[in-house]
Amino acid sequence: MSIDALPFVNWIFWAALSAGTLLVVGLTEVAGGTTRGYRLFMAWVVVTLAAVLLASELALPTGVEAGSTEALRRPLALAFVAGSVVYLVASHARWPRSGIAIGSAIVGLAALVVLAAGGGTRSAPLFAGQVLIAALALGAVNAAMLLGHWYLVTPRLSPTPLRRMMWLLFGSLLLQGLAFGVALLVVGTDALAGGLGLLTWLRLAVGVLLPMVVTVLALLASRAASLQASTGLLYIGLALVMAGSIAGASISYLTGVPV
Repeated sequence: MSIDALPFVNWIFWAALSAGTLLVVGLTEVAGGTTRGYRLFMAWVVVTLAAVLLASELALPTGVEAGSTEALRRPLALAFVAGSVVYLVASHARWPRSGIAIGSAIVGLAALVVLAAGGGTRSAPLFAGQVLIAALALGAVNAAMLLGHWYLVTPRLSPTPLRRMMWLLFGSLLLQGLAFGVALLVVGTDALAGGLGLLTWLRLAVGVLLPMVVTVLALLASRAASLQASTGLLYIGLALVMAGSIAGASISYLTGVPV
């Protein structure tokens, strides 16, 4: 695939991070157990991420295959950004907001699917699945890492919400690993050949397998009275998942194999 498609990797990252985070925040609102301070902070985080996504959207090229999705992708992206702002307003006003968060997140995820279906790889369904799973992983690890800080100032806060997020992260990473194998079996092993072969293996090892180990360690550490260790491990997990997501989208466009 043409390297001209790589600007879309940046868009995919910010769309997956912002929509995934908002989805996890919305689901956490429904499940309960977090503080109002955390929910307000996450609303501001999501709006900030959505603003970066908007800047990325407006800078995307149109002369490549993936650019043909603009007619549908851009309205969805703009609707997601607007929904993120509405969620922030609702959070401050104490309006019912979990539905706003989940609905807006679904719109953002739909924008990801539209881009994946627009071409650039040799399997649009597998690529769409991969970016959706990446959004869940990014959202879970980002929301969990930031929630970990609230236990430093609210030690009596139940660790249940954090553990839910970490289990969601582990499940998402497990699905990513399975999707990686399916892509190689169904589409081909081109991503393992040539100069990108090492990067593809690193994408699996550093972006999927190692974060799974880190997540398990964070879950085990959450049994302690203090959750500082879990929070520290989630910092590492966030960096690894981010790197893996960027590498996966890049390899997908460069080789056509959606890993």
